[in-house]
Amino acid sequence: MTDPTTPAPDGPVSVSVPAARTGAPRPSAPPELDYNGRKHRGAVADATLWDMARRIPAALIQTGRLAWTVDRRMTVTVIVCQLLSGIGTGVMLGAVARALPQLMGSDPREGLTRAWPALAVAVVAMATGAAMWILADWATRRLNPKIASAADLTLVDLYMRAELAAYDTEGFGDRSKAAEIGALRAVDLADDAKTLTNGFVQLVSAATVLTSLHPLLLGVLLLSVVPRGMGGVIAARVDYRIHDRTVSARNVRGMMRWWLTTAELADELRANTMRGYLHFWYRAMCDRVEGRELAGARPYLFITLLAASLGGLFTLGMWASLAALVLAGAMSTGIAGTAVVASQTAGRALNSIIRYSTVMFHHGLYLSDYYEFIDEVRAMTTARGTAQAAPPRRIRLEGASYSYPSKDTAAVRPITLTLRRGEIVALVGENGAGKSTLIRLLTGLTLPTHGRVLWDDTDLATADADSVWRHVGLVPQKNGHWPLAARENITLGQPREHGDERIWDVVERVGMTEALRELPDGLDTLLARSVWGGHELSGGQWQRVACARAMYREPAVLVLDEPTSEMDARGEHTVFQELRATAPDRITVVVTHRLDNVRMADRVIVLDRGAVREQGTFDELVATEGSLLGELNALAQDR
Repeated sequence: MTDPTTPAPDGPVSVSVPAARTGAPRPSAPPELDYNGRKHRGAVADATLWDMARRIPAALIQTGRLAWTVDRRMTVTVIVCQLLSGIGTGVMLGAVARALPQLMGSDPREGLTRAWPALAVAVVAMATGAAMWILADWATRRLNPKIASAADLTLVDLYMRAELAAYDTEGFGDRSKAAEIGALRAVDLADDAKTLTNGFVQLVSAATVLTSLHPLLLGVLLLSVVPRGMGGVIAARVDYRIHDRTVSARNVRGMMRWWLTTAELADELRANTMRGYLHFWYRAMCDRVEGRELAGARPYLFITLLAASLGGLFTLGMWASLAALVLAGAMSTGIAGTAVVASQTAGRALNSIIRYSTVMFHHGLYLSDYYEFIDEVRAMTTARGTAQAAPPRRIRLEGASYSYPSKDTAAVRPITLTLRRGEIVALVGENGAGKSTLIRLLTGLTLPTHGRVLWDDTDLATADADSVWRHVGLVPQKNGHWPLAARENITLGQPREHGDERIWDVVERVGMTEALRELPDGLDTLLARSVWGGHELSGGQWQRVACARAMYREPAVLVLDEPTSEMDARGEHTVFQELRATAPDRITVVVTHRLDNVRMADRVIVLDRGAVREQGTFDELVATEGSLLGELNALAQDR
């Protein structure tokens, strides 16, 4: 993800840091970072006009599909208003062409009398066109949030329904990032598409009117708008190139800004006197972005001035051509005046087309990524079978193994193992032994690559996934600190059949009653300090909440992965005492590196490199010569 590149000239970093004041060496500048993995890196700068012309209609069609799915009435409103706005422009130009010859007669009062019907039509047409634009803008503002929500909701829903194996496929993260960019850009899709299509409609309308007035006027129109069009395309590419060269620095600066301002790292930043260097680092990134944007200002100015100069010369040539046609009697002064008005209309339309063509081209790239990723993830959702899993009395693995994609070594090698209701099983092993993967297999979060996992007589590969997980309670190593009220952090969508009574019951069982009662609003307190009015729990308290969350479900299969790593001794004792008390009602699996806690298990399964190395009671295994558990226990005793 990070590759050193040749740095562009940066402005001086004028930041004083403590090292500079004490005579210590000045900190080195942040390394150049370049996200070369970006799928569409330099896409606009490298695209030919044909590439853009080919991609833009596809982007408009994709935008139309999204808009049509969320609100057909508003979509039709935008389309009809665009067409009526173009017709209004055409009628206005035609009316101006009829009115100008009358106004240029010898008697102004008589000319005005003859021209007023045409002028009235022009005014009404112009007002109608403006009204249609306002109405289209209103409809677009209703469409935009709906499109953005629909795109985001579809993506999030598929994320939550995808097999966990999807996350492990090669390049999944890159493809998901590109798709998320597509979903984020959906916020402005309808508005950008509306402005682009309006530009095309206005340009076509002006060209049609001019051609109907005199065949030569189409050439005059091209003379007036082509230089500005070409200049706009080149300027857009320069502008995009500057954006592309600074995107990495801006992304990293944005990430660092969060780390510098979040309360989560405030203690470490201050106590370790990191402020000076990190401020230097952040300022260096600011200067890098600023320097490159300033460096791009000169060529942008040159291109803009050149295009404007050429446009001025061509406009002068257009006026000279019109004057020559009028003097030669080939064109009336009224038509010539209409040509000037039409060229101004076409120029404004062309500016919109150039600007929003570039935007829609880029939108089109990421929209394609979005749809491709949606199709990919939809094919990997958890649609396994229709069998309804019941609370198991026994879980049996028959030669079950699992290999992650693109990995040569299996995370879990073929295992045959039986777990029974009423027993507490402790999974022990060194890092990378396969404990977390085995938990996924036991709970149906992942299906084995080979072999079977049975809940009683039900093969999990044939069972409806939700029916399996309905009977599972999981406390993972990294549990969710959900930005919800304390009550919802425990129930998390489960039915509240007995009101808060059941909540307080599980809270008591994990030793969190006093802490939750002391919160400002009790169970209604928002557990998110970063939000106004929110409150934060300690790491150990969050672990107790996670245990309460799993116990509230009253699961048939309870799995706890390092559930007490941040708890104090009292909290740890309370939780394991509760596990022992409720063990007869379920299959309980505990993963822990604290061997003192392993003693309470009925059976210890020791994993080594994805295979079961040994199993038995704690005392049996510790007393066995050559036992890995005995070795780990001896190391723990020597600390």
